[in-house]
Amino acid sequence: MLPYQTLITIDTEQKTAIYEQIAIQLVNLIVSGKIPAGSKLPSSRVLAALLNFHRKTIVAAYEELLVQGWISSKSKSGYYVNTDLGAFSISKKLVATSNYPDKSPVQLKEQFPPPTTISNRQATLFIDDGLPDARIAPYKSLLRELKTVAEREYLLKGTNYGTVYPSSRLKDALVPHLANSRFIHHRPANLLITNGAQMGIYLIGKALISPGDVFLVGYPGYSIAKLSLESNGARTIDVPVDAEGIDVGRIEELCRQEKVKGVYVIPHHHYPTTAMLSPERRNRLLDLSNRYNFVIIEDDYDFDFHYSAAPYLPMASYNHGGRVIYVGSLSKCFSPSVRLGFVVGPEELIHALGHIRKSIDIRGDMLMEHALAALFENGDMDRHLRKSNKLYWERRDYMCRQLDTHLSEVLSYQVPSGGMAIWLTFSRAYAVRQIAHSLRKQGILFNNIVFDEAGLNSIRLGFAALNFQEIDSCIKGIQTAIIQYGSL
Repeated sequence: MLPYQTLITIDTEQKTAIYEQIAIQLVNLIVSGKIPAGSKLPSSRVLAALLNFHRKTIVAAYEELLVQGWISSKSKSGYYVNTDLGAFSISKKLVATSNYPDKSPVQLKEQFPPPTTISNRQATLFIDDGLPDARIAPYKSLLRELKTVAEREYLLKGTNYGTVYPSSRLKDALVPHLANSRFIHHRPANLLITNGAQMGIYLIGKALISPGDVFLVGYPGYSIAKLSLESNGARTIDVPVDAEGIDVGRIEELCRQEKVKGVYVIPHHHYPTTAMLSPERRNRLLDLSNRYNFVIIEDDYDFDFHYSAAPYLPMASYNHGGRVIYVGSLSKCFSPSVRLGFVVGPEELIHALGHIRKSIDIRGDMLMEHALAALFENGDMDRHLRKSNKLYWERRDYMCRQLDTHLSEVLSYQVPSGGMAIWLTFSRAYAVRQIAHSLRKQGILFNNIVFDEAGLNSIRLGFAALNFQEIDSCIKGIQTAIIQYGSL
């Protein structure tokens, strides 16, 4: 008999029940070959004595293995390891280690870089590339509305219907909101709710792009959107972005050379540079879209946040004849954890997007949609936007003062008219990759803020999610990185 008392060790401090621990370790002994197929296992009384546990604990472990198909019971004979284990599935509950290797045995059609791992252990601060502060989001109001939906059967019944339908509570709430805040006039049938703006961009690409279609994108730009267009078969061409936004003159040159299917543009606080597309360029771009018959994907992820002056209206509010597809985010005005966005476009396109969406997501989070719609209806969202707009304005100004006081000799920037981030360009004497390395060593974590490709030496520094003390820590961290630069 195998020395089960040494092969099976139980940790009484674990939350996992003792019988489950015994079952897991027996499975691992079977999988490793230490207990071969067909072997007879000790009786429940014998194993209970060896392990010094009650017999009922061993019986429970054996019953778990019986249910999973690892062992079989023979009348008046005992328990045996099944001889044909290939016929049985492996329970996630029972296997202590992963059944999946790091490398897939099936050939992938494309190789991707490994994900960037960000650990918050021992982190003193986390900075982002321009996200709202979840700490001020009206979660209490949201939870109140979720509770209201959960307590009313007629509202719960409505959550069975997905957002591909012509109308829903959140669509109905967004129609007046977009009309009043952006002068975008549309019907619910012109709007699709998505799980974030990125899903909307992907669906648009899936609906419009045939392999090889040319799409123009700004550079530097939002690489995830570009990747999304390319994954749907587009051939993307970079167009320079300057202080007035994307170079529309270059777009016109490319339209003479290529059959352009579409232009992806972020006119309001371009990502990552925060540049605003000038009214002249907006009008010229719309004229080009009509003349060369291409579509404009207008990504307006943070329109709600503007400070020193009234914002330019989206191109979707102009007379565009349906050529502008408007993509927005509700995550940016509430919290990144609320994954909701929307697409506004011609009804035929919205119908196509809804049809395509079914293949990856039959319906969205309808409970969340109902609750968020209620915040628009009762005014809570408008009050939150006014409050957060004022707070982010104060944080922008405070960060700019700190930058001017402590770092003006090593970097330059333009004060953004709105949004939630500042675009910092460092002197060539200080490589941003090295500065980022120092920040990590100081326990300051971040993601997607460093831009050093193709001649760039910049950082997109989010300020909205940082209070004054955290801004001070961030600036001090960059100062320390500059001082340490020579020894990095």
